[in-house]
Amino acid sequence: MNARNGHLAALGLVRNPFPYTPDAGCYFSTPHLEEQVVELAHCILARKGISLLTAEVGMGKSTLVRRLMADLGTKNVVSALVFNTFLQGPELLAAVLQDFGLQSTGSMSSDIGVLNSFLLDNHREGKTCLLIIDDAQNLAASSLELVRLLCNLETDQEKLLQILLAGQPELEDTLAQHSLRQLRSRLVKHARLYGLNSTEIADYVRFRFESAGSDGSYLLQADACQLLWQETQGVPRQIHLIMDRCLYGLAAHNAKVIDAALMRQAIADSRVELTGVAGVAGGQVPVPAAASDATTVASTGGIPGWTYAVVIVGLLGIGIVLWQQPPRQAQAALTAPIAPTPATEDTPAATPGTAVSAEPTTAETTAPAPADTVALAPATGDALPVAAPLPAPAPVIESAVCQPARPWSAERKIVSQPLSETTVRLLGSRLARLDDLCLETREGQTWLSWSAPPAGYVSTDRITAARLQIALTRFGSLTPQEVDGIWGERSRRALQRFQEGVGLPPTGEIDALSGLLLERFYAQES
Repeated sequence: MNARNGHLAALGLVRNPFPYTPDAGCYFSTPHLEEQVVELAHCILARKGISLLTAEVGMGKSTLVRRLMADLGTKNVVSALVFNTFLQGPELLAAVLQDFGLQSTGSMSSDIGVLNSFLLDNHREGKTCLLIIDDAQNLAASSLELVRLLCNLETDQEKLLQILLAGQPELEDTLAQHSLRQLRSRLVKHARLYGLNSTEIADYVRFRFESAGSDGSYLLQADACQLLWQETQGVPRQIHLIMDRCLYGLAAHNAKVIDAALMRQAIADSRVELTGVAGVAGGQVPVPAAASDATTVASTGGIPGWTYAVVIVGLLGIGIVLWQQPPRQAQAALTAPIAPTPATEDTPAATPGTAVSAEPTTAETTAPAPADTVALAPATGDALPVAAPLPAPAPVIESAVCQPARPWSAERKIVSQPLSETTVRLLGSRLARLDDLCLETREGQTWLSWSAPPAGYVSTDRITAARLQIALTRFGSLTPQEVDGIWGERSRRALQRFQEGVGLPPTGEIDALSGLLLERFYAQES
């Protein structure tokens, strides 16, 4: 266990019980969740067509999707997952083909033909093909019409492609449009996720502690549990955020009980107060009252609210365009004059093999807690700056035994590396479908061989940095607003969270395997 997780070792835990990333391998089920999973699986296995899954932000949609894919993987289901829903139309179709292991022809009509042939071949073999589109609320009406056309690929008796649209409640509003009534009429199941009640929260916290190696000695008092429910309304992401803060308080006081005082302090320290936004708890977004322009300007630091939104969307658009531009065009865009910004992102790069400093930057500094309160860690989660080496990465061998279906380029560096059980469980089936790499078993362990860039991933190159940052936004460890082409401390922490989430050593360094997984599965690069 590395230095930044030293508090977990002090608590006798083998892993963080409340991670910030989806954790399908340790799934807590309630009667409501179990009912939704069973019904969704039934609709898919019965080949009924299109299902819908909606929930508020942080409610566990992505975790449920991953669990569903894992369950169906044992039942002859071939799955594709697309979550880069900023791709639209032909690009979205190309991403669908890519995740099914197919090559796009560049023509939408030809691509539909390629997909149809693939679906027919799998149908003859008795396999069910499933397409999951996550964050589907971002899809334009034209792309949702494409989804309807894909659903029309069928035999006389059954749908060839099963589709699950997962998204935020805005997706329901989009589908309610009159122009999409044909797609809406094809929905066979609508699953909605709700927050946990106070009793379920108590069970959930106990379950998470036990899954992390606790002997059952940690106790969440009833009044503390009630405070947690009132603050979060049972939204798992918010529960994790606050409980993660509680862990630091337990470690600091060598305590076993989470009482009301500790919970109040954890809630206070986890809140992110935004000027002009009051009392938003549990992911519930209030309907704003009519506000004057002066109020809107005050809430965005002197920038009118609508202008601020346009700027943010524009910056994200630039990042996505840079990803898709040829290198020369992207380089020209990135070398254009840029106004200097405060050094809140970049700090000196960590020396390999040493712990990343937990000292907050200017933007992260907070006022010291009163002397009579529990000392909790900074909001970044990088607490207890104990100097200790990070775990060594898995060995990399610049040669390979197995050969892929598509020959490797002579200009690339061929590497081979063992995969952890977590990586195999989460991404193994998708890796196996790619024809330019290969998986094999060596002495009982799964190894991956692939061709990597000869020079590796140079984080000082702004094009490379922007591409990887965009991929990290798809994973969820970085926000779109933080995509700036500058690889600093914030980006390294986001990479560490990604590495932990997919079973890699959380070094924060862009090694060959981290770069491969980001580019192939989280960038959806065509």
